[in-house]
Amino acid sequence: MHIEIIAELAQGFEGRPEQARLLLKAAAAAGADAAKFQLVFADELATPGYKYYDLFRSLEMPDDVWSDLASYANSLNIGLYLDVFGSRSLQLAEKIGAKVVKLHGTDIVNIDLLKTIADSSIPTILFGAGGACLSELDQAIRILDDKQIIVLLGFQGYPTPNEANQISRISLLARYFSQYHQHVTVGFADHAPSESPLGFALAATAIGAGARVIEKHLTLAQVMKLEDYESALNPDVFADFCSIVRGCAEALGESELHEDFGMNQSEINYRKMVRRHVIACKDLEAGTILSPSDLSLKRSSSEEAITNLELVYGKTLRKSIQSNFPVCLDDII
Repeated sequence: MHIEIIAELAQGFEGRPEQARLLLKAAAAAGADAAKFQLVFADELATPGYKYYDLFRSLEMPDDVWSDLASYANSLNIGLYLDVFGSRSLQLAEKIGAKVVKLHGTDIVNIDLLKTIADSSIPTILFGAGGACLSELDQAIRILDDKQIIVLLGFQGYPTPNEANQISRISLLARYFSQYHQHVTVGFADHAPSESPLGFALAATAIGAGARVIEKHLTLAQVMKLEDYESALNPDVFADFCSIVRGCAEALGESELHEDFGMNQSEINYRKMVRRHVIACKDLEAGTILSPSDLSLKRSSSEEAITNLELVYGKTLRKSIQSNFPVCLDDII
């Protein structure tokens, strides 16, 4: 099973191009499939009198810096995803060749922006679905019907209370979307506090519930207290996170409602090794019609022995078999 891991870099670049490059490099080195920044232009987000307007202005970087970051991400073989908040950031994302943009939860009902994204060349849209209601998701998905969509549950609560994650919503929505919106995948944005022992477990739980995309904050160093560091992992810990999450996805696997569930060859070998063999529990003459009283199950050194008693009952022996010897297919008719 493939799980996509997104390193959420958010505002951690703090408007500094070199810091953004370092975050990208760290995300790639740690094993993330993609790295995501917030592509911020203050006037798309707030009015000048808003308390964080100046912070948003400090995050703005020239277009050519974003273009260079896209090229750098390509050289690192990591996807570059971008939060967009309006037409300007969306157009820049298109210009630098972004394949995925994220729509923040604040814009899930921003009809004009949704329609603008629908008309864009961006093929895949991440929905930040924290705080979004079902009717709002349905409406946004209908507007973006021609796009591939990933509904990303989870939200940043500084901290997010554990019980507020409601990971059961993942399986609920996965079933719902499979019926009504088959171009939609469900993911989980993990915001466990960085020091929490649940830092890896929540993502594993989400995968078990049906998430196929995991977003996790990455920072250069917790001690630096960069923007959005509260739920972020240091690069070495993020590398462990990627390894463990992919291991959990591998263990979850894909099952089929077939006789053997599509079991792995290793389990097939195990089954063959542990199944006991059909053994004569007394001397049996040729021509004996086999019944339960004639047979038992034991392990033997035979490579050809039958392991299924039901296959043998009522069959006739071709030849005599001594007590404690296995019964093989060639021995019965």
